[in-house]
Amino acid sequence: MFEKIIAFFMAVIAFILGIFGLSKGDDNNQIENKNAIVYENLSYGTHERNVLDLAIPQTDAGEVGLVLFIHGGAWITGDKDGYSGGASHCANNMGLAGAALNYRYLSDDVSLHEIIADIDAALAKIKATAAENGVNINKVLLTGSSAGAHLSMLYAYKCKDTAPIKPAAVFSYCGPTDLYDDNFYYNNAMGNTEYVCQLMSLACGQDFTMDTKDSAKAALDAVSPLTYVNADICPTAICHGQKDSIVPYTNAMSIVAAFKQHGVKYDFISYPNSDHDLGSDPDCAKQANDLLFEYARTYLK
Repeated sequence: MFEKIIAFFMAVIAFILGIFGLSKGDDNNQIENKNAIVYENLSYGTHERNVLDLAIPQTDAGEVGLVLFIHGGAWITGDKDGYSGGASHCANNMGLAGAALNYRYLSDDVSLHEIIADIDAALAKIKATAAENGVNINKVLLTGSSAGAHLSMLYAYKCKDTAPIKPAAVFSYCGPTDLYDDNFYYNNAMGNTEYVCQLMSLACGQDFTMDTKDSAKAALDAVSPLTYVNADICPTAICHGQKDSIVPYTNAMSIVAAFKQHGVKYDFISYPNSDHDLGSDPDCAKQANDLLFEYARTYLK
């Protein structure tokens, strides 16, 4: 089961890196530095995984936007290193700050609430570090794939009024939006129903089985981006495969319906032939590529 998660995660990472025309760095995680101030493994907390990579453009503009990359991996695996090149690319070629962070994995002591706290602490560290270099980071576009997309949405919507850097937009690749959705729990490529219940129990901080899932609805809703959709959330792009065997397509449909209901500005790119790796619809991939850069230009200016 775990191997399937890693395989899908690595496929989506490759897709994201392709969008930015990047490849994963070498084992020393060397980041090309043309016009940027670069920090590697900058600590933002006490846990060993509370580290981030940050690239700040050397600019006289004073204020810049930030693209924050949040890795996927079912909240139990994955690493920032695959996105560090993307962070550097933002600073060197787009005039934007870029960052990629690690966060604590789910465990008996860490639920999604603690991971959201990690993102908050990371943004505070990014803002402070930029200020030390005479740069004010005033807006953030959060993006990621799968679990990273979920965290991007959940943080941007739930913490919109308290975030150290204001969420300006979200770009989601196959991100979970409703952890209560029954379609998560049956015929999931990650594993059987019991396994998915165990994972979601860690995610929401309350143990449950399918027989007791209703008792955990409030806990699951509390860590579902869908719960926090209202007219005041930031614009969001949703990219999702209709054949996704890990995050059900119904998750995408539910949040798009909520966007419509509340008048949220959104874009929805549906990949008719793609599974969780979004790898079978090249025309959709190009559309998403163009849209991502449009989001950065529009909402981080």
